[in-house]
Amino acid sequence: MAKNSSYTVALACAFTLALVIGACGGGGGGGASSAAPANNIPRFAYVGNSSDNTVSIYTVDAATGQLRARGYAAADSGPSSVSVDPSGRFAYVANQFSNNVSAYTINAASGALTSVGAAVAAGSGPRSVTVDPSGKFAYVANFDSNNVSAYTINAASGALTSVGAAVAAGSGPFSVTVDPSGRFAYVANFGSNNVSAYSINAASGALASVGAAVAAGSSPVSVSVDPSGKFAYVANFGSNNVSAYSINAASGALTSVGAAVAAGSGPASVTLDPSGKFAYVANFGSNHVSAYSINASTGALTSLGTVRTRSSPLLMAMTKGTAAVRYTPKFAYAANLVTNDVSAYTINTATGALTSVGSAVPAGTNPRFVAVDPAGKFAYVANQGSNDISTYVITATTGALIPVSVTGAGTAPTSVSIDPSGRFAYVANNISSDVSSYSINAANGTLTAISAAIPTGGANPIAVSVDPSGRFAYVANNSAASVSAFSINATTGALTAIGAPVAAGSSPNCVSIDPSGKFAYVANFGSNNVSAYTINAVSGALTSVGAAVAAGSAPVSVSVDPSGRFAYVANQFSNNVSAYTINAASGALTPIGSVSAGTNPTSVSVDPSGKFAYVTSETSNDVSAYSINASSGALTSIGAAMAAGTQPFSVTTTGTIE
Repeated sequence: MAKNSSYTVALACAFTLALVIGACGGGGGGGASSAAPANNIPRFAYVGNSSDNTVSIYTVDAATGQLRARGYAAADSGPSSVSVDPSGRFAYVANQFSNNVSAYTINAASGALTSVGAAVAAGSGPRSVTVDPSGKFAYVANFDSNNVSAYTINAASGALTSVGAAVAAGSGPFSVTVDPSGRFAYVANFGSNNVSAYSINAASGALASVGAAVAAGSSPVSVSVDPSGKFAYVANFGSNNVSAYSINAASGALTSVGAAVAAGSGPASVTLDPSGKFAYVANFGSNHVSAYSINASTGALTSLGTVRTRSSPLLMAMTKGTAAVRYTPKFAYAANLVTNDVSAYTINTATGALTSVGSAVPAGTNPRFVAVDPAGKFAYVANQGSNDISTYVITATTGALIPVSVTGAGTAPTSVSIDPSGRFAYVANNISSDVSSYSINAANGTLTAISAAIPTGGANPIAVSVDPSGRFAYVANNSAASVSAFSINATTGALTAIGAPVAAGSSPNCVSIDPSGKFAYVANFGSNNVSAYTINAVSGALTSVGAAVAAGSAPVSVSVDPSGRFAYVANQFSNNVSAYTINAASGALTPIGSVSAGTNPTSVSVDPSGKFAYVTSETSNDVSAYSINASSGALTSIGAAMAAGTQPFSVTTTGTIE
């Protein structure tokens, strides 16, 4: 593929972000590997703005990760890459159109950038700059002149000094990466479909070619080296795969590790976790991240599936901690249709058992559905009889609900769903056959209507669900036997219909999206089965996954566990819960049996840890709890059911991520 392909335009911003890590800085950019200090908290972030020739400066809130703008610094023409040295004292910017590199000192208190004299000449079309782990040398990939410039870094001032003439690379070198030891450098050559390897002179920083370039896939754009320095991985943007190589410890030479492994469309970068066990690929064209395990002996990659992103992912960053992430269940809430209130419970983190949190809290008339925002700060209840939504603040220590406000909805709201960012809420209005959209006040959780309610295109919508990427919403139309799809405006939260509704079974009553964002499941109350669909990663459109799978009598609710391996369906008339395994590739469901519930179960919810499931039963007025077998997905009852109000119709859970 010619190196002036339009792909290079799409990827022009792929290397424009750098972070300063730790109390005194640290970290690397542009593909460099470096050891971060023990205090692994980012302090500053920098973004190159190619169109207006500036570098934006941000501080990073250590508690929330939020970025706060702190002005900008002037660069030369077309800043396309930013890299920070490991000490966090200096920043370097490759200016694509002025063919040079700008150097800056970083103010340790404010993050402000101060120019270190005039920009230093590079080759033609410098696309990427990276600093070696020692902080002594910098390297620039010159896309148009097919070479790599090397510089020494003045330890006191940060100034760059050229290390002789640029070294030849392949055609269209797109990025340069230095291995963790600082002994070798690797360059992805976009135009010649290969990777150049170099040894680094420890004294001068000069590059020396390590044999001929090694073949890669089509249009390679980035190289990543694992933390041990044993393996290298290349994202091949044009051939939609990842090439793996072993690294000769003495020479730095690359040897291919079998055939390239399939990725998504337009893989733009490979990120390796700090342990070196896993690799993640950002797929620019297919809007998802591919995950792989790494064979510790050979470096070979084995697919672990994919997870959807919002749009056109280019780069990933990972933090390093001292313990694995823990998902801990905290509270459960049940909406009681007849007593017009909400029951609250704490969840025993070891057993999953429920304990009531005081008296039920009043809601509107006929509360049918309860949902919690992703942060576990607010709860929302759709009141079918009073045509409104009740908002509550969740007490962090006890789980008790504090009423905040009541907001009007359409006629007979039956379901509410919160987007993954916690900024928007969507309500299915059963009688007015439309969906209401709201923005959420981040401080108190109150709702503000975004626009007039939008018709679903199907009669009597009864459930709404937002996908994990926050890009799409899906509505089950009960009387129309269909599912409507909508795209979500990332800025305003407004909905736009995606084509015509797709067919479901008879009286679809619930729609649920798996955690990867690849599949949707609909419980069909009238036809006693569950419909499965794949979700188009770009458009959000649904495609049926074969014939619907049998459930019990009157399936009314479906829930997918956080791992995406199991699905559970509450069957209202057969008084049980059906369990299924999910095919990771196709999304197809395979039954694994059922377990008894209370009388007329109406809702099933899996807690954030994936260890427990909870079911409301409207006639026995209780909530049943189950443990989930981590291997098989089978449910086992956890003691006697917990009392709720009269006709509890839905249940939801919340938890913490630590």
